[in-house]
Amino acid sequence: MKRLFLTFLLTVAAFSVTAQNSYNNQTATTPPESGRYEIITSSIALRETYLLDKETGDTWQLVSGYSGYKWEQISRQEHPHDIIPEHHKGAVYQITLSGISVKGSYLINTITGATWKLYEDSDTGRVFWGTVSSPE
Repeated sequence: MKRLFLTFLLTVAAFSVTAQNSYNNQTATTPPESGRYEIITSSIALRETYLLDKETGDTWQLVSGYSGYKWEQISRQEHPHDIIPEHHKGAVYQITLSGISVKGSYLINTITGATWKLYEDSDTGRVFWGTVSSPE
């Protein structure tokens, strides 16, 4: 009887862990190499949905307006190492979002390593990409 009860408890625990893991998994697709644009969405908050132009580094945040959703451009500070080789064609930029906190959002020039962190202006509530100093 103890063995049967223990087996029952272990089975319930296994189902519980499986259910929790499947709930926290986010769904994503792999964009084609030749694609210019990519949508990046945080698993933490719908508010953290971005559109990235992988060739120019231009980014937009999905915002709710009076007439529905729209893309609002995010400004980016100049970075001294943000260089794209003259004859380069294709993707250069990538966004990474933390799975723990929305404050861990970064934009990177994958050729030079120039990096920006996403900040929010406390006065206006608008977000912008602020530079992160390059490694020496």
